[in-house]
Amino acid sequence: MNTAKVTKRIEIVGLYSVIASCFFIPFSSSLMGATTILALICWVLSGKIAEFPRLICSNKLVFLATALFTLLIFGVFYGPAETVEALSSLKKYRELLLFSMTISYLGGRENKAVLAEKCFIAGLILLLSISYAMYFGIIPTEKYGYSTVYHITHSFFMAILSFWALQRLIAWTGFRLFWFLVLITASINLFYIAPGRTGMLVSIALILLTVFQHLSLKKYILGLLLCTIVIGAAFFTSQNFSTRMSEAVDEIQNYQPGSSRTSLGMRFDWWHNCITLIKEKPLLGHGTGSFESAQRPLIKGTQTMKSDNPHNEYLLIGVQVGLVGVGLYLALLGGIFIASYNKQKPINFLLQGLIVAMSCGCLMNSFLFDSHQGHFFAIISAVLLSTQTKSQTHRR
Repeated sequence: MNTAKVTKRIEIVGLYSVIASCFFIPFSSSLMGATTILALICWVLSGKIAEFPRLICSNKLVFLATALFTLLIFGVFYGPAETVEALSSLKKYRELLLFSMTISYLGGRENKAVLAEKCFIAGLILLLSISYAMYFGIIPTEKYGYSTVYHITHSFFMAILSFWALQRLIAWTGFRLFWFLVLITASINLFYIAPGRTGMLVSIALILLTVFQHLSLKKYILGLLLCTIVIGAAFFTSQNFSTRMSEAVDEIQNYQPGSSRTSLGMRFDWWHNCITLIKEKPLLGHGTGSFESAQRPLIKGTQTMKSDNPHNEYLLIGVQVGLVGVGLYLALLGGIFIASYNKQKPINFLLQGLIVAMSCGCLMNSFLFDSHQGHFFAIISAVLLSTQTKSQTHRR
């Protein structure tokens, strides 16, 4: 077998590893990690990585993702964090490299991008099925929230699945009964079973986005009213939803700086410390992986708990690589949102929902830093971006 055939087969293995990772993203960190690492290895061995410089020059989104990752690499060499700690944090931002890798693999392969998206949906539905099996006692669970993943991650993915099903249902893409059942079961799981507040808030944001996407200005007020009724009905009929929201309000009202041990109370402490740290070094920050070390003098003598991240991605990036890093991340989010307008329906709406979900989630959590959500953002956005543009469709 000649070298060209071997190289091509390695490339194919890498391509299908990316597609497989889309299936594992919602429910298995180990399998997700294994498939993406294999894809990276094949990307290098097949020589596909040689496309990287061209992609950086020709694709603005690849440039932005690469620029942010490069800045984080640079951040390893300054700041108070130990080298091991800094490299550990840098590793968690590898999704920025996976974004470029996925674009490279799927370029000109729209059929594979469609397959990858279907695999992702299949993974979400499997996560939903496992959750119901745990809830009804069919399979055992030792985790909080009836899931194989952390309850924040689970609720986030249920919000994504509900949105995906709603968009497919509105687009009349076929299998309407299937998408209707997915929408109902995922929504019930999110608001009546799963305890994650982040997913609930993301879901509300996505519902409002859907109204904006599909209704004219005249019907917009009516759509908002209908959404208010639906969300209100969920609040008054779901003890899970109403209890979690009431807890949030109570945590905000009773917050005491430096002494509140609630979920939101600790976040408020970390956010306040982040702002202090960003003011100290606003341009390039304290270095990659520096949050825990840099915050240590600020929490000495207080009840504020130590943490490796403040549960807010924007502030975490700001502490590590300053406002330059925050600007690059916001530019990447905004660039993908703008790029969605050149895609066919419903891909354009799905991309917009992905960015809205990620942007909202990053307000309460460090989603680019977190494994499942970070992989979702990088790989699935690259998958959707690899589908045909409107101009390509018109030329056919």
